Amino acid sequence: MSTVFVFGHQNPDNDAIMSSVVLAQLLNQLNYNGDTYEARCLGPLPAESAKLLADNGVDKPRLLKGIKAPAGNKAPQRVVLTDHNEAGQSVEGLENAEIAGIVDHHRFGGLTTAAPLHIVALPWGSSCTIVTWLFDILGVEPTETQAKLLLSAMMTDTLMLKSPTTTEVDRAIAAELGAKLGVDPVKFGMEVFLSRPSGSFTPEQMVGNDIKLFEVGGKKLLIGQYETVDKSRALGMIPEIRKAMGAYMKKKGADGIVLCITDIMEEGSQVLLEGDTAAAQKGLKIEDVAEGVWCPGVLSRKKQVAAPIIAAAE
Repeated sequence: MSTVFVFGHQNPDNDAIMSSVVLAQLLNQLNYNGDTYEARCLGPLPAESAKLLADNGVDKPRLLKGIKAPAGNKAPQRVVLTDHNEAGQSVEGLENAEIAGIVDHHRFGGLTTAAPLHIVALPWGSSCTIVTWLFDILGVEPTETQAKLLLSAMMTDTLMLKSPTTTEVDRAIAAELGAKLGVDPVKFGMEVFLSRPSGSFTPEQMVGNDIKLFEVGGKKLLIGQYETVDKSRALGMIPEIRKAMGAYMKKKGADGIVLCITDIMEEGSQVLLEGDTAAAQKGLKIEDVAEGVWCPGVLSRKKQVAAPIIAAAE
């Protein structure tokens, strides 16, 4: 049989990393289809992911730079996508691969495949919520280490269950994992979040560490999110952040860029815009002002930022 790569999106967050790592482990435990599943990543690991994997003796996924077209009669590389499904957010050369499966909690954006595939897509707060549910459906009990990795991503992706993307399913599964580990899920999640290096993010990292590309009204729009428990340092660096936003937009060949500086404690986001952001301004009902616009209650890029922007362009 073959080796199947399992990976999340570019600029991976904790959910992209942990969903690929634990899903690959689960599929290997099941000897699913007789294949070998290998977790990969499409960028540097977030600090919390690297620490969790190292502390629990789990090998970090190797970087996957791209997928080449198969030579001769060789079969294409088979892949499973987690935490994304849009080609613009995936590995370079995805068109050269055979997509064997998708596990995701986002909208579907124009993906086409040559053959039928396994798709598990549910509107829950985290891809790791779905992976945990798959353990139950397939009759496998997650190990303590797997439970830690899954719960960590559930908490960071739902902002400690505060995000409007959080569902009752997320809360129930988080409670079950917390009981298994003997921890309070929210306190555990905050400890994971605070393991990020405090105050050490550069403007370039604030812009590029968690950013996704969307096709909006025929234009390329980047939407990034920088999460913090105190936005004051970032707000003191607005000119530098804007410069980094412009540079990143140019590097990626995008038309515009939106950056949400999300303060978990104050439960809102300072939104900065650069380039052609007419759809973003219309969808978010804000203007492009130098200091950015404070949007109270805006915590979810997926539901409260990307969705209204895409709807405004239709």
